[in-house]
Parts: sequence; C-alpha cells; structure tokens
Amino acid sequence: MEEKLTLIMIAGPDLGKCFQVLEQGAVIGRSRVCDICIADEELSRQHCRLFWALSSVRLEDLNSSNGTYLNDQMVNGISRPLVDGDTISIGATKLRVELKASEGAAPTPAEEMNPPPAPEPTKVVAAETPADSNQSDAATVQPELFKREEDAGDAPTQWQFKRLLFPLIAVVILVLGASVALTLDFTKSEELPRVRQVKAEAPKVEFEYERLLIDEQHLFRYSLKYDGIENRLHLSVDDLGEADRSFKKQVVLSDDAKKALAKLFSEANLEKIGLLFPERSSDGVSFGRRTLTVVQGTEVWTRVAENIAHQQFDSVCEKLEFFATNELNIWAAQYSIAELEQMGAEQLEIAQRYWEQRDLGDDKLWLAIVAYKKGLSAIDTLNPKPAYVKALTDGLQTAEALLSERYEDAHFQVEQAVNTQRYDVAVQQLQKIMRMIPDREDARNRQASEKLLTVEQRRNVKGGR
Repeated sequence: MEEKLTLIMIAGPDLGKCFQVLEQGAVIGRSRVCDICIADEELSRQHCRLFWALSSVRLEDLNSSNGTYLNDQMVNGISRPLVDGDTISIGATKLRVELKASEGAAPTPAEEMNPPPAPEPTKVVAAETPADSNQSDAATVQPELFKREEDAGDAPTQWQFKRLLFPLIAVVILVLGASVALTLDFTKSEELPRVRQVKAEAPKVEFEYERLLIDEQHLFRYSLKYDGIENRLHLSVDDLGEADRSFKKQVVLSDDAKKALAKLFSEANLEKIGLLFPERSSDGVSFGRRTLTVVQGTEVWTRVAENIAHQQFDSVCEKLEFFATNELNIWAAQYSIAELEQMGAEQLEIAQRYWEQRDLGDDKLWLAIVAYKKGLSAIDTLNPKPAYVKALTDGLQTAEALLSERYEDAHFQVEQAVNTQRYDVAVQQLQKIMRMIPDREDARNRQASEKLLTVEQRRNVKGGR
C-alpha cells in the first residue's frame, strides 16, 4: 500500500507551512543540507529523520541536543512508527502528521477493520389478513415479495405464496440430494481427482540496510533494500554537503544472485550477534550508524550499531555492500564524496608515478593508464568535479596515445618478421605486446595471443629460422 506523508507546522517559525515527504524519507534540522530545513535555533543541524521501513513510516532522533518528541513522549535510541494525526515536537517547532493512502491505493487497515455502517433496512409492513390477525408482531415485517398490493385484483395473498414456496424449496433440495448421491455412486470405485491448493510462500530472504554518517559539514546516507516479492534490489544514496550527490538504482536479481544472498545470510550466524549498545562519538558532534533488518520466512532479525565497531556485524554489512556493488555495477555508491575525492587523488599520484617509469618496463605504461581510469571512475558521480580532474583526463589521453604508438610499432615489426620468416623476432614482439597490454579482454591482446600460436607452429616446422 502506498502512503502519502505530509507534515504541517502547527507551531514554530513557519506556522501553517506544509512539507511533503518523499519515499526516500527526509532529514529535518536547521542545516541547509537537510531535506526539511527549519529556521529554529533550538534545533540541531541534523535533528531527526523520517524513513520507511518494512511497510511503515518511522521517526528517529539523530542524537539531537534538545531531543525529539512523538505525542509528547521522547524518542530515544530506537525509531518509532507514525500514524495519521501524530504530533512531532522538536525545539520550538511542532508538526502534525498527515498519513493518507495515495490515489488508487488499497484501504488502510483502519478502514478495513472499521467499515462504514450498513444502511438500515427498509421496513415493509404486510397487509392485514383477517385470518392471521393473531400473528405476533414479528410477523408484521415481511419481504416485499409477500406484500399484498391493493390493486392486484385476483393476486394471491402472502400466505398463498408461502404455501407454494416452501414445497418448491423442498423439491429442489431432494433433487440436488439425489444428484449428489448418484454422482458418489458412479465415482465410488474410482479415485476422485484431487485439487491441489498451492499456497504462495513468503520470500525466503528480505532485508533493509542503511549506513548513516553525519558531521557538521556532511550527511551521507547509503540505503539498500531487497524486496523478495518483486525480486528487486534497490539502492539509494544521499551525500549532502558542499557538493551534493544523490542517486538511485535498482536491479532484478538472477537466480544465482538470490542463492548467493541466501548463502551470505546463512553463513553470517546472525543469531550469535548480540545486542549492540550505542555510544556517543568522541567529538560529540559526528554520528555514525549501521542498521540491518533481515526477514527470513516469518522471523525478523534487526541490529543497530551506533558509533561503535563490531567485527562480525560490520563484516556482514560490508559483504552486503560488496554484493550490491557487483549486482548494480556501481562500485562508487558506498563511498562518501570526501572518500571518493581522496581515492581519485591517490590514483592520480599512482598514475603519475607509473608514467615516470614508462621506459623501465613494458607494463608500466599500462599500469599508469589503469590508475588514470580508476581515478576518473572514482569521481564520476561527483558534481562539481575536483580540481585535479584535468590532470587525470590529460594524463589518460597522453598515456593512451603513447601506448597506441608503441603497439603499432611492435605490430609492424611482427608483420615484417613473419614475412621474412624470422619467427624468433616475431615471437619476441608478440610477447612484448601481451606484456604491454595484459588485459585479455582487450582485442589487441587477443589478436597477439592467437598470432603467437600460429608463429610458434611455423617456427617449429621451419626449425626456428
């Protein structure tokens, strides 16, 4: 069921203002990087957040200074579900929750449990019949079929209808009973076909995972969800700060991927991971949390690690991120802007070092190209790009141009050596090409590998000339 969440400010600096909360949820605070920014000095920079989890919308405090209150009850440590009409109090601001089903959505549970009252039945009073004047009051309310019409002329009375109706019903019952008996007699000696009722099985594994990192300048949220009914893996990334980055991606999992996911959780020994108690950050400002909820059949397992490290729990989370990276083919998604900028700078330094060594080995130039490409891939989702992007782009173009020049020279020498039957020279140049371009997916490497087999056969036939 899809639901539309609206927040209406009923007290605070923007009284009467409405905020629409989208499906990815929202962070509320006074910082400009928040989804809902409120100019309330009593709010923390990132005060609280709203998010959907397991088909319900929930409210969570983000370690705020003045606390978050739901219906005047403080929200501490664990998220609380919201219903229509709830009030959220943060600082000097109070928000009313309006949670309604979207157009075309199924009725809410409350509607299903409390259906509208049925209209009162219309009372039809039977016409007076002298012969039945001693009937009880209950007999005075009859269906319209038995009502006596004043202008019906010779129409039968209601009791005449009764006398006809009840025997007719008895005859129908006898006929049906006889039909069933005959059917059973004919099928007694034969096995009746069995109708197999197939009950839809619940998905074996579903999960929701979120990693949240907050400091005074940045908010990074990595959200991963697997819907076992639709068989879709959903990724949502929000990286808010000086350079905002937000994107979503989803993919339908293959059968092999579903097996790998089930194996991941079966080997994780989740039941051995005890409760994880939150701690305050060392600086009192930054905030880091991993949340994982796993549904296996009818069992639900959930853990929250807040500002703490736990080897076994962190290992499961990292494996999930690695799984998503492979399935979604977007490895940079799990890193923050700051981390990606650092990776790009590191790859630039590596590329420049290999470039300086380009004449010291056939593979050095290739390693420089690989590093340049990794650096550009790291900053691909950043906007604006860091200042060193030009060094990466120019360096890659220069290195690839030199590699093409060296490849063409070696390829020319191979052709000359083959034409003059100097097969030893051809073998040496082909091996050089394969060291120069070690990637077997590269067409130049494949061509050199195939050519090498042919040249070696000719060399063996000719005795090495």
